[in-house]
Amino acid sequence: MSTFAHQLLQSLEFSSARILASLSDLTLMSHDTGDLILEKGHSVRSWQFVISGYVAASLQIDAGKRLPINLYTRNSWFGEQALLSNQPCLHDYFCLSPVELIVMDRKCFDKALLEEANFVRFLARHLAREALKNSEMLSLMRLGSPPLRIVMGLAQFAEAQSKNRSLSQPPMPVQTLDICLGQNRIAELCGVSRTLFSQYAQHLAREGWLKLRYAGIELQSTNTWCIFARQQRERQSVLSSPSIAQLLSDMATAHEEFGPRRFPNLIDKFRSKSLSSR
Repeated sequence: MSTFAHQLLQSLEFSSARILASLSDLTLMSHDTGDLILEKGHSVRSWQFVISGYVAASLQIDAGKRLPINLYTRNSWFGEQALLSNQPCLHDYFCLSPVELIVMDRKCFDKALLEEANFVRFLARHLAREALKNSEMLSLMRLGSPPLRIVMGLAQFAEAQSKNRSLSQPPMPVQTLDICLGQNRIAELCGVSRTLFSQYAQHLAREGWLKLRYAGIELQSTNTWCIFARQQRERQSVLSSPSIAQLLSDMATAHEEFGPRRFPNLIDKFRSKSLSSR
């Protein structure tokens, strides 16, 4: 793990001396589906980094049922809010799939916070991104129509993958993402019922934006999903209840950023349907 751990600490903008001093404070851990990593109301003693798999922050409802409210996937950190506030954990963090983590001891986290100015700046940017993501999810859950919750919820998976791509790699519109979670879990993360998710996912599948299978889904053209999410955020006036037809039109518009010669059949197919329905 030493080479990967060294690179991970570099990404936190640790100094060279701090990296060498901190390597022994990192632990590699594995968890199975359903395992509870952090428990609501308990103190948090480490900062967690996801190497693989999916971790959900959740609330318990209806006699122990967990409602996922946030998702952490590969290259995601979680647990810093409780460490910084010195308060008990606000949510349960549990595994939606088998998970591998790198765990940083709290003493290491606290020392870096006191002595590494660049790390403090990194952490401030990280917290700002997390706050924006949480605000968006809460807005969608309160105001968004079911199709908007589903499409933006799926776009979050694509955005999580985009963070893992090297900056030197050019964007490719035909990238795919295999989400190895049951559709009931994905529906929960999107804040809708399994029935509604299936209904609107069929529309997305017919237009080629995803492929459905028994134990998960595969997003098509993941960069288009990311552009779609960005364009939704940049709207001057947010549409709280767009129809699935409007969202499919927005997806086709987002794909146009790749130019007319890339993936053209999908756009032409949708436009012909839109014109015929007017």
